[in-house]
Amino acid sequence: EKTLLTGNCVGRSSWKVVGVEDNDDDIPFNREKNANSADLIYRNAMRNSSVEKLASSYKKRADSATNASLAAANSALAGSLFYSQLQTTQGFWPGDYGGPMFLLPGFVIACYVTGVNLGSVRKAEMLKYILNHQQGDGGWGTHIEGESTAFGSTLNYTAARLCGLKKNSKEASRARLFLHTHGGALGAPQWAKLWLAVLGCYDWKGVNPVPPELWLLPNWFPFHPGRMWCHCRMVYLPMSTLFGLRYTYENAENDSLILSLRKELYYERYECINWGRERETINPGDVYNPQTNIMTFANWFLHYTLENPVIRTIFAFPLNFLRKRAIDFCCDMVAAEDEHTNWIDIGPVNKAFQIIVAYAREGSDSKNFRRHISRIPDYLWVAEDGMKVQGYNGSQFWDSAFAAHAIGYSKLAGKKFGIYSEAEKVLDESMKLVYEFTDAAQVREDVRDRRDFFRDVSTGGWPFSTRDHGWPISDCTSEGIKTVILLHKIMENKDSHTIDKTRLEEAVRIVLGMHNPNTDGGWASYEQNRGYEWYEVLNPAQVFGDIMIDYSYTECTSACVQGLVKFAKTYPESALAEDAIRAALMGSSFILKDQNDDGSWYGSWAVCFTYGGWFGVEGLCAALEVEKNSKKRALIVDAIKRGIGFFLSKQSCDGGWGESVEACSTKYWVPCEEGSQVVQTAWAVLALVRASESLAIEDGFKELLSSCHASALKGCNFLRKRQEESGDWKQENISGVFNKSCGITYTAYRNVFPIWALARYAAFSSS
Repeated sequence: EKTLLTGNCVGRSSWKVVGVEDNDDDIPFNREKNANSADLIYRNAMRNSSVEKLASSYKKRADSATNASLAAANSALAGSLFYSQLQTTQGFWPGDYGGPMFLLPGFVIACYVTGVNLGSVRKAEMLKYILNHQQGDGGWGTHIEGESTAFGSTLNYTAARLCGLKKNSKEASRARLFLHTHGGALGAPQWAKLWLAVLGCYDWKGVNPVPPELWLLPNWFPFHPGRMWCHCRMVYLPMSTLFGLRYTYENAENDSLILSLRKELYYERYECINWGRERETINPGDVYNPQTNIMTFANWFLHYTLENPVIRTIFAFPLNFLRKRAIDFCCDMVAAEDEHTNWIDIGPVNKAFQIIVAYAREGSDSKNFRRHISRIPDYLWVAEDGMKVQGYNGSQFWDSAFAAHAIGYSKLAGKKFGIYSEAEKVLDESMKLVYEFTDAAQVREDVRDRRDFFRDVSTGGWPFSTRDHGWPISDCTSEGIKTVILLHKIMENKDSHTIDKTRLEEAVRIVLGMHNPNTDGGWASYEQNRGYEWYEVLNPAQVFGDIMIDYSYTECTSACVQGLVKFAKTYPESALAEDAIRAALMGSSFILKDQNDDGSWYGSWAVCFTYGGWFGVEGLCAALEVEKNSKKRALIVDAIKRGIGFFLSKQSCDGGWGESVEACSTKYWVPCEEGSQVVQTAWAVLALVRASESLAIEDGFKELLSSCHASALKGCNFLRKRQEESGDWKQENISGVFNKSCGITYTAYRNVFPIWALARYAAFSSS
């Protein structure tokens, strides 16, 4: 495997099979109590008794302290010490980034059709994961906290059978009952049907067209795949390749398991299904984003023209020539994505499809295919609920940047109270290591022939996970800038500062290059807005919303505003300082426009108005530091006040905040049934403290500041009560989300944000 790996492999997380004993059976998992794993297998393996003893002593001091600020500082240090145990020697924090239930089946199917042996141990752990998340009605959701869907149930039933689940088992029987009462596999959305067609359990005639010829459209054409959001286009790229090839598992007709699945997945005989009639069939419970009439017409038009057997026979030469050219183009694009990302690929969905493309194109003995297989472990994670496929090859840099802020602010608070000395050795080493990882994670080169493959500049950016992955993201790059500047401030050894101003300027250029000054003034995730909002009428994925283009987001914009302001204030002599401030102020205008009437902001990447509200407040407070126009300052101050008013209105009687993931799909506040949550409480406290810091220098806010302080104190008391003796917090509900409707787990969040909130409160309230 090592001879096949490319890149520097710093930050790579993978699990090795070292024995056949099932050592995690003694760690209970009950999805009825909490569908999220607590990540106990990794955490238990990393615990250090001496560090935990020190963390416990700080926790006891926090519990006995009569001064609220001192208590918060001790609690933050206890949390920092506990969390430092989980850091690797490379400086990052790995963790469970699972949650979506449609990822693992893609990997299982890809390995099955290409003959990759996952091994009995991995398959057993994968089956364990699938069965642990089977719901009471027999089905599976699109994500672990969602209600059962035909999408989740079709794919997970199929994957379970491929991993060894017996057809006559109790679990299989319950799953088929759910499936058959919800339309069977015919009721699954397009993505599931395409996977089944590849496996040989569904006829390609029943799959809506994904023509590779779209990639041959001229770049000036109003609709072009290269203008789509990168995650969307990189998923539909290998999909369209496989659709064009009509690729089907070579041994499907002779494989007894596949032949059995053809019977099990449907409530009518496989041979009697009118596949063409089922192209638009979907279980109503799966639909989040109803297909538009325009998209329905486009599917019909493509099916009866470009994919019409009669027309393809009459015009065989030009259409076959065009199809071959399109497939060749797509395969070149797929190969470039593999190379650009060291065969990790941008995400798990296109990774699984691209494994099959490499196999179909070059065979199992090719180096390209074998390099793909060597990177499968990058996506696998083991927790007490089993082995899962994560939503990325991890969230290493993203989590580590927040951890650096949490531990860094804990140091500042601890020094202010004179209580840091005992934790100094451990936490200073932790910050040294995370700085080294930050150094190693920054992207140092552009991808080759980037314009040919619709890629932007990469040099200087930071990714969500690792440098080997290589896709820079706006908010990750901005968090990287903030992290470096913070660590430079608190790391006494200046000789260890290997990231100089020049490299930070490269990062600033990345952020400025992603800015949308000619549209809404905000920042999207990976790239500038390339397409148009009307692309959404052609959204073929009815289970996800707003996936067609890269929209500007409050969170991304806020992070960029904060990073640019921090850079400009730290390096006012830089030639980029003025541009940074100018772009940041435009970004603040976007945040102002994106605020809702009730003072909230919608969060697109976590749950939901709590998360969006924290970023909204942080971004505006950063802009206030450099905004000189009195009218604009007044607008910003008013927006901060209204944002804080929203937080105050949602605080629970126990001092915390609790919001359900359902708020992301409904787009209005939905209280969490389980009550207040530590992660959302931490976001709220961070917003309250940041607003207090900014408004403290303004006139006329004494009463509001008093309310902020009282509310933040209650929030901190809630966080301290929930903190365990070890310094850890229990895993609670799902906190991440994407595409409006799919939740995703961040086990790091239960540590980094409470630590950061307590430390920020301690440092500010004491002064």
